[in-house]
Amino acid sequence: MTETTTPKTTRASVTKLKPAPTNESSDYVVPIVGVHVPSVVVDVAFWGGLAGAVALGVVKPPVGALVGAGVLVARHQIRTHFQSAAG
Repeated sequence: MTETTTPKTTRASVTKLKPAPTNESSDYVVPIVGVHVPSVVVDVAFWGGLAGAVALGVVKPPVGALVGAGVLVARHQIRTHFQSAAG
């Protein structure tokens, strides 16, 4: 005769994420792993991806231009908002 055993159930452990450090740098922090990515790398990746999407025909040039302009306007608004709040 063979004995059958029932597997024991265990509760899944919950890992709480640490809050991102509040430094004044403009680095981006990858949420799960906490890796700092310089803003220059993120900018190059975004603009390169947008240009690549336009070049491959995934996005039409006028739409790509509107997305790019919207990003520039939004970043300008964010910078001026934080500069006025800080000073």
